[in-house]
Amino acid sequence: MTRIAFLGLGRMGAPMAGRLGAAGHDLTVWNRTPGRAAALPGAAERATPAEAAAGAELVITMLTDAGAVEDVLFGPGGAVPALEPGAVIADMSTIGPDAVRRVRDRLPAGIGLVDAPVSGSVPQAEAGGLVILAGAAHADLARCAEAFAALGTVRHVGPPGAGAALKVVVNSVLVGNFAVLGEALGLAGRLGVDTRLALDALARISPQARRLLEDPGPPRFTLALAAKDLDLALDGSSGDGSGGDGSGAGGVLPAVRARTRSALAAGLADHDLTALADHIRRTTQMRVTLDNPATVPAPPNPAYSHTAYVTQGPMLYVSGQIALDENGKVDAPGDMTRQSEVVFSLLERILAAHGAGFADVVGIRTYLTDMDLRGEYGAVRMRHFTGAPPTSTTVEVPRLFHPDALIEVEIVAAVP
Repeated sequence: MTRIAFLGLGRMGAPMAGRLGAAGHDLTVWNRTPGRAAALPGAAERATPAEAAAGAELVITMLTDAGAVEDVLFGPGGAVPALEPGAVIADMSTIGPDAVRRVRDRLPAGIGLVDAPVSGSVPQAEAGGLVILAGAAHADLARCAEAFAALGTVRHVGPPGAGAALKVVVNSVLVGNFAVLGEALGLAGRLGVDTRLALDALARISPQARRLLEDPGPPRFTLALAAKDLDLALDGSSGDGSGGDGSGAGGVLPAVRARTRSALAAGLADHDLTALADHIRRTTQMRVTLDNPATVPAPPNPAYSHTAYVTQGPMLYVSGQIALDENGKVDAPGDMTRQSEVVFSLLERILAAHGAGFADVVGIRTYLTDMDLRGEYGAVRMRHFTGAPPTSTTVEVPRLFHPDALIEVEIVAAVP
């Protein structure tokens, strides 16, 4: 049997460590939150990664992202300084090939590295049915064989980094499939097709559609982790969640990432990935088209559209906002630019509270006490409406509800 240190007893790590202990391996464990080892018979819990790794032949890490892996291996109390020459580290997290290369470059001579992310989720971890995508030298992988046999089936895909690269490819398709299902179900709704009927048909060709028909149960793969993996796929980021702005240069995966980030903003980070399909289904049923029919003259300026066409979905009506502060007084009397900035800040916060933004605004009505100041207002407004401008009406009034207010703005928005 192998002397194994298992670092990270999360949703996947705990059942994996449990299988290693049940197989008779000499198992020490560490987890950032102590006490998780109580449910693992035969596992000895240690206070630091270094204490867990002391004397181990094999160190397995199963952590959230690259930052966590590097901290556990090289940070204060990290495992690597405690290892003896000949030990092997098997990272079974999903951290991407760039992070694997960083880890390999920091390891001292005599320490082997196997990058071994897994395909499968909690049920497969509990049953020993994971597919281990191993990137490693043959000799290092051979030293993990006995331990890996308790966890699943090994597929040797190349040198260190190859397993991490393949896992990113696999997960990008997995997340993309749920996104496409959400789009398809949104289309079904717009065409009047029953959702259950559509899923029954889609389940014949899609295992992800079959997942949507099952009792969801506890999360298997959270949306937060899915978003992290898409960042790895598109940015080559370290997996710390700081990947780019999601704009991309076109293509399917950048669009999937934008949809995934929308789901995160809606509070679904800890939900299972299957929730992405339902989120997209609901948001794709709401469509806003801003345009100017060719049959009428174009607007006198490009700051507004003639029409807004909205498909089914909830609408948000925001009453007129003026630049009031917390004390009920108008901010900056006489200053149109400042009052406009305050008004748009209030509108932004109201929209965000309903999961919407300025891109969802379909109509805006503005009241000014002095039309000669509309240029100052317009400059602020253009900073917030960066896409197709909404329908718009601007009128001059002799005075507003508050005598110091120069501007009042009300909007109508489509709620995603």
